[in-house]
Amino acid sequence: MKKIITIAFVLSICLCLVQCTDKQKNTPKVEVETYEVTPEFAEKIDKPEVHFKVDIPKNLKFTKPEEGKKNSSYGMVQKIGEDEVVTEMYSFGYISLDGMNLEESGISFLKQIRDMLKRGGYSIENDEIGTFEFDGEEYISLRTIGTMKEGMSDEFVGNYLFNIIIKPNPYGNTHIIMLMAARDDQAAKTYDDFKDKLTVSTIWNSFTYLK
Repeated sequence: MKKIITIAFVLSICLCLVQCTDKQKNTPKVEVETYEVTPEFAEKIDKPEVHFKVDIPKNLKFTKPEEGKKNSSYGMVQKIGEDEVVTEMYSFGYISLDGMNLEESGISFLKQIRDMLKRGGYSIENDEIGTFEFDGEEYISLRTIGTMKEGMSDEFVGNYLFNIIIKPNPYGNTHIIMLMAARDDQAAKTYDDFKDKLTVSTIWNSFTYLK
């Protein structure tokens, strides 16, 4: 039986444990920096080979992985409110497979992510795991509402809408898991709103795999 060579996902959840033209019209116009992860850089940060680029809004907090340091993911982005609480979040996790079915393995892994959210202090409700349409395509996804329990974290306070999507990589076996989250006082009222109503929507719209 073939087995998963590498399946790894440590996104900003870890912080919780310790603390297309129409689309472009709807997405807020912001200054960005282009972030590219090359196979060479992935090796330097001890991550599976993958190649992608994405635009990160400059008004967001962007934590890049550093060479020589233990890195939990390919990067994490946060929008911080005036009260120093995270109001929007986007992180690049990953799932690397060898000969395994992405849908079957992905659904199993998303269940683990849901459990990680619970261990991180979130009360989970209305969670759905499966294949859902988002931005005109179907993706293996976890959709849920998470309420951070009082006193568990200073960085995450309140109710958050989570839209966690596995973005298939047409050029390799490492697929990026995009964790998108927004507090309920932000513009996202439905899961579809993540594509064009938030500051982090720029990240979704600009993400591109490269050969």
